[in-house]
Amino acid sequence: MKIEDCRLLIISGPTATGKTNLAIKLAKLYNGELISADSRQLYQGLDIGTGKDHPKDTNIHLIDIITPDKSFSVAQYQKFAFQKIDEIHQKNKLPIIVGGTGQYIDAIVNPNKATYSIKPNPFLRFFLNKFPVSTLQKIYRLLDKKAFLSLNNSEKNNPHRLIRKIEIFLSKQKMSPALSREGIEEGFNILHLSLTAPTSFLYPRIDKRVKKRLKMGLLNEIKNLLKTYNWSDPGLNTLAYKEFKNYFTVGVSLAEAQNKWRFDEHAYARRQFTWFKAQKGITFIDISQKNFEKIVFSRVKEWYNSL
Repeated sequence: MKIEDCRLLIISGPTATGKTNLAIKLAKLYNGELISADSRQLYQGLDIGTGKDHPKDTNIHLIDIITPDKSFSVAQYQKFAFQKIDEIHQKNKLPIIVGGTGQYIDAIVNPNKATYSIKPNPFLRFFLNKFPVSTLQKIYRLLDKKAFLSLNNSEKNNPHRLIRKIEIFLSKQKMSPALSREGIEEGFNILHLSLTAPTSFLYPRIDKRVKKRLKMGLLNEIKNLLKTYNWSDPGLNTLAYKEFKNYFTVGVSLAEAQNKWRFDEHAYARRQFTWFKAQKGITFIDISQKNFEKIVFSRVKEWYNSL
């Protein structure tokens, strides 16, 4: 495939920055198709809490592909995403990756990272899941002190992340590329735009969206999900859902649950900021600027017409 046929546009950034709406506009301008890079929107039935209120005429790939009781690895996402990218290129259209899950985007930009090829170890996970976070921290610190000390507070207190890092460290598999791309990744012409904003601008947007999604019926959505799934399932143990566990189980007030959700969304946005700022090859666009869309359209036009 010629390099001019391998364009790939990425629109990333923290929650509530308007990534999807912007990506939809760009798809209409450049005959594109959207591929989601959102680790929550891939779950079926998690609609309101994850913000699937997209225009009805918009088709976004890699949404609603698994049930909430299933896990989905970065390696699985990478495989599905590359398949969709190839399909879109074959139609002479522009693939547009849109989302805020940094590891998913990294799996596309840096496809040969060895850790993506390490498969889950069910026995090890069953064993480690019995331990509290404090024990998992001690285990990982003992195994790899330098890596443990480099973790941020969120990572240090996330049992799933700790278990995965222990799993990777202990893996005896040969480190091979996750996918054989036959050099295609070297030919990708990538423009990665990441939306950003001061927290003073972003937090009110997040709070407004939290209220909106509650009014849309998030609590009823959770009630319906609980008829089939459990709080321990991966889908319900995620942002916008796990914050309401105590509301449904031990009678915590709705106001308290709502505030916990707000603050967790704020913290998630900060982690996303930190992630994307640490990556290379990204052009940051401040959405608090009045003319930010004009800047985006100009930058994309320049890139698209450069080959």
